[in-house]
Amino acid sequence: MEKQISFTSKILTVIASFAIMLCIGGVYAWSIFASELRTAYGLSSTQTQLVFGLLIAVFPVTMIIAAKIEKKIGTRGIVLLSALFLSAGYLLASLSHGNIFILIIGIGVLAGAGTGFGYLAALTSPVKCFPEKKGMITGIASAGFGLAAVILSSVAETMLNSGINVLQIFRYIALTYLVLILFFTFMISSPYSATGYNGLSLRLLLKAPKFYLLFIGIFMGTFAGLTIVGNLKSIGGVYQIDNHILVIGVSVFAIANFLGRILWGAVSDYTGAHRALTAALFFQGASILLMGILKLNGVIYLTLCASAGFGFGSNFVLFAKESAQFFGLENLSVVYPYVFLGYALAGLTGPSTGGMIFDITGSYLIAIIICAGLCFTGGLIFLLNRAKA
Repeated sequence: MEKQISFTSKILTVIASFAIMLCIGGVYAWSIFASELRTAYGLSSTQTQLVFGLLIAVFPVTMIIAAKIEKKIGTRGIVLLSALFLSAGYLLASLSHGNIFILIIGIGVLAGAGTGFGYLAALTSPVKCFPEKKGMITGIASAGFGLAAVILSSVAETMLNSGINVLQIFRYIALTYLVLILFFTFMISSPYSATGYNGLSLRLLLKAPKFYLLFIGIFMGTFAGLTIVGNLKSIGGVYQIDNHILVIGVSVFAIANFLGRILWGAVSDYTGAHRALTAALFFQGASILLMGILKLNGVIYLTLCASAGFGFGSNFVLFAKESAQFFGLENLSVVYPYVFLGYALAGLTGPSTGGMIFDITGSYLIAIIICAGLCFTGGLIFLLNRAKA
């Protein structure tokens, strides 16, 4: 059942969703903290990546739980849970003294759950307010998630350079995110009440071929993107590119990811998500392939970081829009968390696969070819599916 909300409330919902994404998207700045945890507390790379990988896995699973809880406590209720879980996780991590098990519980489980609760509300609420602009609005909301790493990594770098310990930074993050998310919680509105879902069941969803197309598609696109971003600095390092340029490349990728979410979403409002998905996957694949076949220098490296990031950002907008388009906007909160499990699987397998291939072969070429091939295959699948339809 739809309920009327004012235009002002709709605009405030978009602003609040973007701001919440800026908080929960800090997860992509993890490499900054991982490096400090290794240096200050002797953790291994495997241990720090285990924390990150678990967060990526818990995050989409929590979205499924959040979709069910939202029917009972409403959108603001799950945003409140996001604030509590996220801040509790970082606060616990700040008290860990570098203990890996406490870090796993704090960052991996609690902060991962907080990210899932917040992401579902911040992604689905604004698009329900502006159903005629699903692509652009989804892009704006999710863009906050992509931009968050740029902001948090910059702030964290400044604090670390001033002598603040990484665990102290976790404490500041906990308190800051708690205050900010609680503030923006009361700006979010949803035009659908708790009884507004038409009852799409998991059994019916699993019978829909379109679900598997979306699940496989987002897995292919994000596997490629996460593998590249997880090894981006090392890929450029093979060509002896200056370390300062390599660091800038990570930021360039993140900023392009942010812009890609907005622009691909806006384009899809005119072309349709299906056509935009085909183009975006081919674009991402071509950008990644060029990283493997060109001899990189500083300029080429930064250019390809930008184009790969721009293509990667499309995955977080277009698959959400296509889910809403096919299964109905009122079911987006129910359907998209299951589609997004493809991203969780990609997060657990992509970056580690790229690193493992490099350890075995001493080169990223095979990993790059695999990633580009997945993107091209995904684009071809959507192209053929469109032609068949």
